[in-house]
Amino acid sequence: MNRKEDFINDNRRISYLAATYNRIYRGQSVLIEGDYGVGKSRFLKLLRPKKLHAVRVESLFNIHETLAAILKELNYDTKATYRRTPEYLKMVCSLSSCFIVIDEANDIDPRVWPYMKRIIDAGVPVVLAGLPKVRTYLTSEHPDILSRLKTLVLYPIVVEDFVLEYQDINQEAIEQIYMATKGDMRKFKEICTDCRDKAKELKLPFVDINLALDFIADLPPQ
Repeated sequence: MNRKEDFINDNRRISYLAATYNRIYRGQSVLIEGDYGVGKSRFLKLLRPKKLHAVRVESLFNIHETLAAILKELNYDTKATYRRTPEYLKMVCSLSSCFIVIDEANDIDPRVWPYMKRIIDAGVPVVLAGLPKVRTYLTSEHPDILSRLKTLVLYPIVVEDFVLEYQDINQEAIEQIYMATKGDMRKFKEICTDCRDKAKELKLPFVDINLALDFIADLPPQ
């Protein structure tokens, strides 16, 4: 079986799928974060909860188009017009038995985010997927929205393979090293190897987060 077909057998993605289901069944929202090519879009396609209908919306839409598209997906007879935005927002906020999925969240118009907050606060689950700059933007401009999202970070399969191969490195330590090296796999592997060598030198059973942070602190700013 090839890697693509074996996608959902990856342990992290299995746990993330369960975490996402737990959130949306409670009316809460999720941000799936990852760099290009880690499989965010494919992960979203795996979301098929039995009791909730997925409403998939284009991230490039204006707010009146977004609201109309959500309702149209649920067989409402809607037309995307600005003057109906308040009416459609109220209708979307009253929805049940569904959740909203938006891929490429980094393309969302800044003016749409306050409406997303209203929808999230109404208990309509929203699952967003995007690049790390989505969280950076929300941290700066809408920390109140970010606080309402559970952020799940997807890593490249090569990182997952590294976790499986080198079980003497704490998973949290590997995640921190990956984020610090900003996806530079050569530097990522180099620091992991250095950490393992240092752990052996200190006769530690594994590389923990504190040891990893010592090496990360020596990285030049990127």
